Amino acid sequence: MMRHAIPFARGWLSAVVLLSACLLALALSGLCCEKQSGTKIVFWQFWPSEVISPIIAEFERENPGIKVEMQQLTWQNGFEKIVAAVSSGTQPDLCELGSTWVPKFAADGVLSDLTADVADLREEYLFWESCTLNGTVFGVPWVAGTRALFYNKELFAKAGLDPEKPPVTWSELVNCARKIHAAKQAVYGFGLNTGERYVLFKKFMPLAWGNGGTILTADLRRSTLYSRQNIEALDFYCSLKPYSLVEKQDVLDMAFKQGKLGMMISGGWNLRTIPSDAPQLKFGVALIPRPAAGRGSHASFAGSEMLVTFANSKHKPEALKLARFLVARENVIALCRAAKSVQPAVRDAETDPYYETQPQERMFVVQLKTAVAPPPHPKWVEIEDEINAAVEEALYDKKASGEALLEAHKKIEDIISRP
Repeated sequence: MMRHAIPFARGWLSAVVLLSACLLALALSGLCCEKQSGTKIVFWQFWPSEVISPIIAEFERENPGIKVEMQQLTWQNGFEKIVAAVSSGTQPDLCELGSTWVPKFAADGVLSDLTADVADLREEYLFWESCTLNGTVFGVPWVAGTRALFYNKELFAKAGLDPEKPPVTWSELVNCARKIHAAKQAVYGFGLNTGERYVLFKKFMPLAWGNGGTILTADLRRSTLYSRQNIEALDFYCSLKPYSLVEKQDVLDMAFKQGKLGMMISGGWNLRTIPSDAPQLKFGVALIPRPAAGRGSHASFAGSEMLVTFANSKHKPEALKLARFLVARENVIALCRAAKSVQPAVRDAETDPYYETQPQERMFVVQLKTAVAPPPHPKWVEIEDEINAAVEEALYDKKASGEALLEAHKKIEDIISRP
């Protein structure tokens, strides 16, 4: 029996040694692969691949230990997708948030406190108020977006207007719209927005802000929507209707490209699409008109995109490293050059050599200097909906401007008072 058992034992021991060696090799191989692959961070953002991928690729080249898994969101459902991810615990490591969304997520306690992490960036960037709640910083300003006045130089000339002198006051604006307007020829003096969430407010409030109007008190505890300044602005906005095409933004943009719209308040994305969609169009970009010469300001809407990390992020240091890379002056200007729809959130960007050679894009950077950000209230989305509803009611003659704003004012007061 023993003579047969010894060879069996030796075979068994050999098999164990071989198996152990294989397991060790696999383990070392796994460690090697893990070391080679490094840390993977998940980044959710809203830019097309051709705009953002080159910048991400450069980050990965400079940081070989970090791999970025990027997912593109849409403005139509991005907010809901982020909310769902936070609720299910599947949020990304780094995320782009619209500035009006930051207060809600911050108030819900799901964002990381970045106050100490970004203290050294405070002097170099704009719009910190849009990502700060109760003194705590919850984001890093990345890019900004505003609206400016687009005008058709050929329609100006046909109407007997100087194509090199866009309107600078409210009265000049309505006068230009009246002279250009020729409804029978399907030519409209101005473009008014309607029926579109997140858009209408951005066209009315510049007039109100320029007239000294506000939405909330400085402490965000009371509504100031019902005011003489805001009523005057809404009355003026409605006075443009007889000379306007009242439509959604994409319809207005298309009408402008087709030479059927004299003026519109719109965004920098047109600077990207007009050269391909309407290369022969002769147009200019100007500041949004102020109430009168020497009165008010050339105000506009200031929206910004923030980079945030979540409280439950597994890779916060790496996510912050990517955020700092993305907002670096040369990288954010590279993104803005490629996108042409936004401006960098860095101070004095208009002095960059690129903007000095691009006067239309530079005008948007200049417009940002007098642009106003919405109040950073956690319930801003609800507040904005009430403002949009009031503007539409006045625009369609359902209510007088004062009546519509008073009703919205009361509803906003109720929204603010709710826990």
